[in-house]
Amino acid sequence: MNLLAPIERDVIVDGLKLHLLDWGGADREPLLLLHGFAAHAHAWDTLAIALQPHFHVYALDQRGHGDSDAADEYGPTLTAKDIDGVVEQLGIGRMILVGLSMGGRNAMYYAATRPERVSRLVVIDIGPEVSRRTTEAPAGPPEPETWESIEHAARHLHRGNPYPGIHYFRWVVSHSLRQREDGALVWKWSPTIRQRSGIGADIDWWAILREIQAPTLVLRGAFSPVLDAEIAERMVAELRDGRYVEIPDSFHTLHEDNPEAVQAALEQFLGFQGVR
Repeated sequence: MNLLAPIERDVIVDGLKLHLLDWGGADREPLLLLHGFAAHAHAWDTLAIALQPHFHVYALDQRGHGDSDAADEYGPTLTAKDIDGVVEQLGIGRMILVGLSMGGRNAMYYAATRPERVSRLVVIDIGPEVSRRTTEAPAGPPEPETWESIEHAARHLHRGNPYPGIHYFRWVVSHSLRQREDGALVWKWSPTIRQRSGIGADIDWWAILREIQAPTLVLRGAFSPVLDAEIAERMVAELRDGRYVEIPDSFHTLHEDNPEAVQAALEQFLGFQGVR
């Protein structure tokens, strides 16, 4: 069965509430989506709709993000335990794992340390090394601490990346804000995630990459400020079974910037044919 909207689920793992979206399809191969830093499960909605007829799609709010609980600590090892708890409670055996940015590194770590659970892996615009361009100050005005409206936040995001279009940002921001007790609109992620600075720096990510057994697709935005082309190419060379596709007309959030090209790459890698 295909759903018109995902089922909202809460799973408790070691006392932490983790929220996820379940797009239905119990008879299909499970596919789990992991969002990037300061994002949430609804950031995947448009891709989830395209994948839904072919897979049982889940999207997880990682700890401290979206409607999941905040935590005292963060990092790939803890996220791996979170995912273990989620998939065990959902009764998932092996699955396809797709991760963007922070979620991509968490997906890499999980695939390397839980090879029996991951059948195929898609890593989107992240690698063992991050581009020096990430340290450059973003163009445009600084981000305010609070927002006047959905439109205010959507316009700010659109100035930083025009590819998805303002209509997309209006929609995704509608799932991204919460109202504080004082009435101010703020992003729907816990301030504690700022503690992520430096998390994972002690991990040898190239060694993690080499431990991944599942066939792996690396996707990079042609204008990515995070993943340099030479790093993406080296990733594929060092993976046991790696493939690389550069997505044109895109920055970091590839599935938002150029959804058709991302879907075409996934169709070829995952072996399904989308609706035309």
